[in-house]
Amino acid sequence: MNIKSIILDIICLLLVLLFVYAAVSKFLDFENFQAQLGQSPLLSAYTSFISYSLLAVEFTIALLLVIPKTRFLGLMASFTLMIMFTAYIIVILNYSSFIPCSCGGILEQMDWKEHLAFNIGCILVIASAILILTKNTKYTIVKLSIITFLSTVQIIAIYLASENAMHRENPFIRRFILGSATKIATTDLNSNSQYFAGTDGNTIYLGNSLAPLHITAYDSTLKIKHQYKIELEREDFPFRSVQVRVSPPYFYLMDGTVPVIYRGDIAHWKATLLMHNNNYYFSKAEIIAPDKIAFRAQELKSRNNILGTFDFSDALKVQYAPTLLQKQIDGFFDTDGMMHYDTQSQKFIYVYYYRNQFIVANKNLQLNYRGNTIDTTTHAKLKVVHLKETGQRKIASLPATVNQLTAVSGNLLFVNSKLIGRFEPREMWKKASIVDVYNIQSNAYLSSIYIYDINETKVQSMLLSGNNLYVIIGHQLHKYRLSKDFFNVSKATRQTTKQHKKFTGQ
Repeated sequence: MNIKSIILDIICLLLVLLFVYAAVSKFLDFENFQAQLGQSPLLSAYTSFISYSLLAVEFTIALLLVIPKTRFLGLMASFTLMIMFTAYIIVILNYSSFIPCSCGGILEQMDWKEHLAFNIGCILVIASAILILTKNTKYTIVKLSIITFLSTVQIIAIYLASENAMHRENPFIRRFILGSATKIATTDLNSNSQYFAGTDGNTIYLGNSLAPLHITAYDSTLKIKHQYKIELEREDFPFRSVQVRVSPPYFYLMDGTVPVIYRGDIAHWKATLLMHNNNYYFSKAEIIAPDKIAFRAQELKSRNNILGTFDFSDALKVQYAPTLLQKQIDGFFDTDGMMHYDTQSQKFIYVYYYRNQFIVANKNLQLNYRGNTIDTTTHAKLKVVHLKETGQRKIASLPATVNQLTAVSGNLLFVNSKLIGRFEPREMWKKASIVDVYNIQSNAYLSSIYIYDINETKVQSMLLSGNNLYVIIGHQLHKYRLSKDFFNVSKATRQTTKQHKKFTGQ
């Protein structure tokens, strides 16, 4: 046996050990392997297919290398796979909006740059083995160059297609970016009945459902606290469901069961009547402008939910948007949801509780588009019964909630989801709440974050202000700082979409 044969045998043996080790390590911890693939910027959308096919390919290559007659084919397959792995790492390091954790196997012991160097070394060794087995060196070098080019192009195509699929047609695979949200401040509210009333970017205003006239204000560090009491022009109304909204320089106190709306200046916290009209009951309201409020009410005949606006710029003007909410079952429970108006983007957003849909409209409630959250619940899962004696509608069984809480700022929509995604560890759902983030300008899913429970209590309310996320958990107020890398995902999403359209000729 000559020296070349010995070298060839050693190379093939090492490659067999490499691929068998890689495949076996993935197989033994397959659930974790799939979860890690789901976090890949390139492979997320194809996690299920790739996780199985990669195991099959690695075992097959090892078998081809063991059999002398198929050794050349095994070496060519090894070269192709290592080129694809290397191109994958190069794209991750240079073009991805974030760098994920390792993907198992040997990668667990190396960082991405070390693995890149390891791959390049393997490629050179495999290429040397292929040249040993061939007589026409020039032809083989050309062939390997073509394989390198085509494999690289394929990885780029997968990257563009996967990013587009993850952000636009997500198959319910969440992406968690390490360190995207960091808790930086906490304060005790001494009450679990408070909710976010609004912010001016520097001050966080909290209302209290048990003491509707009392407002608590914190500075952005949560260290400086002020308390105010609202003075009403009239207090002789049968209040039952008071909502306070702060939209500086004004605040609003509203109760749609009366119905009544007050407005006042936060410099004095004295409120005068803006509306008292028994014709316009409402269940929810959000401030659009100083003289304009979006509301949700019930139609008189159908008793279905309907959206509309109050305009106080002159005499009271009421404008309805009868087609925004879409009935699926009863028109009331199935259209229940959360509503926001973001002054920065000048968009009205309505997120359904029981289906994977949200509505984006302008300040006049004219529809921009209907977006979808990444879960698969397109139809509300509700059982509604009608009581003949009273004519009331009630939910007969516990409804399947899809979206629990929301927060909006700029072009970002944060949604606290109640459904577990694919390839997610169930134990995390016992420890934290999952918040999915969407770009409402590009109608794209960006990523997700964990908000960890406090004393087994989950997040109850959220407020987004700039690059800070504030959450109320039990009787505590927490501040999370969102990293720059997190916001880069939003920019990268738009860029990837442009690249995808250019690449596909759309």
